[in-house]
Amino acid sequence: MTEHTDQLVRHHLDTTNQFAQKLRHDPAAIGGARDAHVALQTSVGRTRDVASDQRVSLASASSGSTTDRATATSQSLEKEVQDLLDESAEIEKAVAEAAETLHVGEIKNDQVRDQIIKEIAASMKALEAVKTIQPPESRGAASRDILMKLQTKISQLTGQAATFSEQTINDLTAIGTRLGGEEQTTSSSSASSSTKVGSSFNSNSGYSGGSDGGGGGGGGGGAVHKPRLPVAIPPQPGSGVAINLPGGKQVMAPNETAAKAVRNALSQLGVPYVWGGTARGVGLDCSGLTMTSYQDAGLQLPRTAAQQTVGAEVPSIDQLLPGDLVVWSGHVAMVIGDGQMVEAGDPVQISKIRTTNAGQSFIGFYRPTG
Repeated sequence: MTEHTDQLVRHHLDTTNQFAQKLRHDPAAIGGARDAHVALQTSVGRTRDVASDQRVSLASASSGSTTDRATATSQSLEKEVQDLLDESAEIEKAVAEAAETLHVGEIKNDQVRDQIIKEIAASMKALEAVKTIQPPESRGAASRDILMKLQTKISQLTGQAATFSEQTINDLTAIGTRLGGEEQTTSSSSASSSTKVGSSFNSNSGYSGGSDGGGGGGGGGGAVHKPRLPVAIPPQPGSGVAINLPGGKQVMAPNETAAKAVRNALSQLGVPYVWGGTARGVGLDCSGLTMTSYQDAGLQLPRTAAQQTVGAEVPSIDQLLPGDLVVWSGHVAMVIGDGQMVEAGDPVQISKIRTTNAGQSFIGFYRPTG
């Protein structure tokens, strides 16, 4: 029993240690880079001021086409210098934001790791107390119960660590994207309600990150990049497929694939939350539930929550249909109709549709089937 517990401890601490490695950084080096940009701005700013003074002196002391060309050249140089100063200031700001983001992510991960150690210590103490239970033959069941609760708690905590790690990476990506000036645009034709969504949307890879946290996992509310996809439209009359909800109400999905996915997801109600889990009937995380439910319906989704922004964007909550996905930076749920959604909390459960989730950034509503 002790050996089993030790293996469990090593495995889950290794997981949080892996996240710590991702968030590891050198504060001194980051501070040096920031200071270097401050020094550069000071030096280049002096150069700009000297050039400006010389241009003014030249213009006041002479005239003619040669002077005009010289002052124009000087103005062009001053503009280039100012652009360089602005760029350096943006880099300095981005470096500072990245450092703060990494620091916060590191603190959150350490807090989770400390909580895991506390849970293990409490469980070990409880296991010692089991040795005094009478009759002796009941000790095995008591020990197994303690270990199962410990494993469930550690899975929840590592799920939170995964959410923190993914959120930190998303925030860093957003900082880098903003610094690079990257933008996505959507043409009026692609945004048209008559646009047919191709299968290429099902391989959307606009996000990068680790595994998902569950419904209870927290995450920072940093900026995320929202993909602009064609807008989803209501299904044509007669294209819906009936779904019988657990409460007895019947709803209509936009197509058979979505209907099958909802039925598949509802069949997992009560299944425990397991970080990284894709084993139906055994253990699932949030994106594991949606991915496998759609996979069994014949549609392959990306693995992680923030990558499941595929198909078409649903513009408002009142236009949601069964099978649509509700996506945050580190969590995803599936709409089942009647104002409800199914999600892998602990266990898989039905909840009211919402746009908040433990401080994570809400990305939007998406219809994988277009």
